[in-house]
Amino acid sequence: MDRQRAQAARTLLFVTAAGPLHALNPLTKLMAFLWTVSAAIVLPPTLTLALVVAGVVLAYVAGVGGVVPAKLVATIVPLAAALALMHGFLIVRPDEVPLGPLHVSPAGFRYAYSVVARIAAMLTASLLFVTTTHPGDVLASLDAAGVSPAVGYLIASPLLLLEPFSKRTRAIRDAQRARGMNLTGTWKARVRALPALLVPLVTLALSDLDHRAMVLESRAFGGEKRRTVLDAPPDSRGQSRFRRIVGALAVVQLAVPLLWH
Repeated sequence: MDRQRAQAARTLLFVTAAGPLHALNPLTKLMAFLWTVSAAIVLPPTLTLALVVAGVVLAYVAGVGGVVPAKLVATIVPLAAALALMHGFLIVRPDEVPLGPLHVSPAGFRYAYSVVARIAAMLTASLLFVTTTHPGDVLASLDAAGVSPAVGYLIASPLLLLEPFSKRTRAIRDAQRARGMNLTGTWKARVRALPALLVPLVTLALSDLDHRAMVLESRAFGGEKRRTVLDAPPDSRGQSRFRRIVGALAVVQLAVPLLWH
């Protein structure tokens, strides 16, 4: 069982480590993630970037420092460049000033900066969650907390489906390469190859829906309001209290600005 879990983790972002975040209950980390999302929405960009720095430091403390910063940079840098180009040069704004043949908008750059800072904070928190939490533990912790099986499966299913989708994507890619399709040439060749990769993936995913529904029905999924958990993730009163406090703070963070305006 441990070997299957280790093999499955290779296709996920989950990193096996002995860091402090791995020992926390998944619901505790999920609540901290929701608080970070609410904070990124209401905080000014400078403080939001402070959350990003704190998240990267925490990633190294948790033993996932090799994954989180790399994924963060690979996602944020192209996004930041695109937003800066769009809002700083292409969108017409009242404060734009000429710069040779271009028109530059300082307000546009500030807006792009605020958007990138918020997305970076949310992405850092989500990377910390998925790299330190196995999808199976998320589902088990939801069942142990008495959450409805349907709701728990709805929350955990995207993480649980990541592994088979990754394997299927690689299988389709290898099959198309074996047929002589060029997947490593120019960007035009890669664009032309996208339908040959996406159509089988989507078709097979849709064909799996009936099969998954039949499997869940044969196991009497949802027949009981609560499911028994044999090996639930560790939890404590301190973590439960922390979740309530952080959840209340997240609600206050979002409610105060709305009521103030």
